[in-house]
Formats: sequence, C-alpha cells, structure tokens
Amino acid sequence: MLPGKKKTGRPRVIGPAELATLRRLVDEGVSITEAARTLKIGPSTAYVALAGR
Repeated sequence: MLPGKKKTGRPRVIGPAELATLRRLVDEGVSITEAARTLKIGPSTAYVALAGR
C-alpha cells in the first residue's frame, strides 16, 4: 500500500489463526457449520475461507 493511503473496504472477519483453527476442526471431523458456530462466524464465511478466496 502506498504511504499516506488508508485501507478501504470491509475488515476481514477471519484471520490466519481463525483459519487454522477452522481447518483443524474440519480435519477432525467436525462439520463446517458446527466449526463456524464454534468460531462465531457465519457458515458461508467458513465455506469461502476454506475455498481459499
């Protein structure tokens, strides 16, 4: 980002730590919906994060 420019747009809901936790939970056999509920994010956010977008 250029100096003096502010970041615009909506802040990210899920960071690298939350993504790692989400992947771990899903790998352990927890459904994506339950894992999202555990992390207090929406299921659609979890699906998008796991898809890598």
